[in-house]
Amino acid sequence: MTRLDVEIRPEVAIYAAFARLNYRPWYALAEFVDNAVQSYLSNKQRLEQKAGGHFVLRVSITIDADQISISDNAAGIPAADFPRAFLPASPPPDTSGLSEFGLGMKAAACWFSRRWHVRTTALGDNAERTITFNIPEIVAQRIDRLRVIDAPATTPHGTVVTLESLAVKPQTKTITKIKEHLASIYRLFLAAGELRIELNGDLLEWHVPDILEAPLYSGGAAPIRWYKPLRLDLDSDHSVHGWAALLARASVANAGFAVFRRKRLIEGSYGEAYRPLTLFRNSNSYTYQRLIGELNVEGFSVSHTKDGVQWADWEEDILAWLKTELDKEPIPLLKQAEGYRARPGRGASDEAQAGVKAVTGAQNVVAQYVPQLLDTQLTNSPDSTALPESLPPVTPSTSRESTLSLKHAGKSWIIRIELISDETCYDWLQIASEYVKCDPRLIHIRVNSNHPFMLRHATPDHSELDGLIRLAAGFALAEVSARSIGVDKAGTIRRNLNELLYSALAAP
Repeated sequence: MTRLDVEIRPEVAIYAAFARLNYRPWYALAEFVDNAVQSYLSNKQRLEQKAGGHFVLRVSITIDADQISISDNAAGIPAADFPRAFLPASPPPDTSGLSEFGLGMKAAACWFSRRWHVRTTALGDNAERTITFNIPEIVAQRIDRLRVIDAPATTPHGTVVTLESLAVKPQTKTITKIKEHLASIYRLFLAAGELRIELNGDLLEWHVPDILEAPLYSGGAAPIRWYKPLRLDLDSDHSVHGWAALLARASVANAGFAVFRRKRLIEGSYGEAYRPLTLFRNSNSYTYQRLIGELNVEGFSVSHTKDGVQWADWEEDILAWLKTELDKEPIPLLKQAEGYRARPGRGASDEAQAGVKAVTGAQNVVAQYVPQLLDTQLTNSPDSTALPESLPPVTPSTSRESTLSLKHAGKSWIIRIELISDETCYDWLQIASEYVKCDPRLIHIRVNSNHPFMLRHATPDHSELDGLIRLAAGFALAEVSARSIGVDKAGTIRRNLNELLYSALAAP
């Protein structure tokens, strides 16, 4: 085998600069999936011939404490492509696919880690090639050429990227988010059966929420399926097509638009939907929690991290068209979203069916997601930490609160109930109390409305939101009263509850 070196100029310091990119873990990992998908699309016919029929692209991601591994069974990287593939900002000859900037894999790898290597076997080749990037060494010594190690192939085709010396180490809750986002980003490929993604052994799936079937809110007789296709040709190069609908069950997490380009989601991933104010109104509106859709854009550029569409001067025109189109008769989605209310007072048969569905759903979620977390909780030490006297400050614009004063058992109490919206806060319920040191005695109860459990299960109906807040207040007051009679490990229940609600019980 001949020796192969790869030139990595023009400026090696750019590798260190990649660490300062404004990535989020799921978008960084998506760069590796993009490479695999594009390799599959560019070599689909050859891969199917090799497989003797239908070929399914498989991407496996493993996230450990010390390293991250991404492997695929795509067509690998041919030796002739090595000089371009590992040179920063060197776009491929064909930029019409998912790999268009020549930055993704290199930038994401350097953002995650300080040392990484790629091992690949190209389809039809009998050699396995490995290249290693030690970023501190490359920058310090201004290395501009890297050795590629050849060995006999161990697999027919595919690539493994291993990230070591991690600078970004996803923890349990972030890994849960990564699974949700990757399933959302590649939902069209998953639905078509072209792609399977596993993360830490879990197969990622995307489920389209149920679409509302109901009469017109103002008195229509026959039920309508509240769904409509969309198509807008702006000029010969720019177009938007897709669909919009109303959710059968209002949900902040599921509502909103997802924007795709080349079948890959760019904007509007899980819990981060594209919700322009022109269409969705304020966050407390019914439209905000019931309108859903997928928009496929053609002819538009995207940000280099592929998490935003560059609309140029088109967005305002597109939104104006959408607002008109969405409310056209005979399926006026926006009017129905605001006017429709799920009717209470159903018959006994309907209530029984709803009850069975709810119990079955809860049973399935508990059986699938709770045991592993429960095993961990059963081995944890009890939480005997005292309640803090105050909670950390939050941005005032994200907080709503109510304070009440009361007298009980000859003592004065002030109870402050606060509802916040903070996606960085992992706890559904937080408590602080000065129930020993001060008079009146203060209890501060904080509930996070942007928590995965709330996003999935809260609705725009204020009575349901009120019920969830009352439930949280009940837990908090029960813990404070238990502590006041000497139960110093009462915080264990809240800790375990927060963990269960964040991951297992927030599942669909």
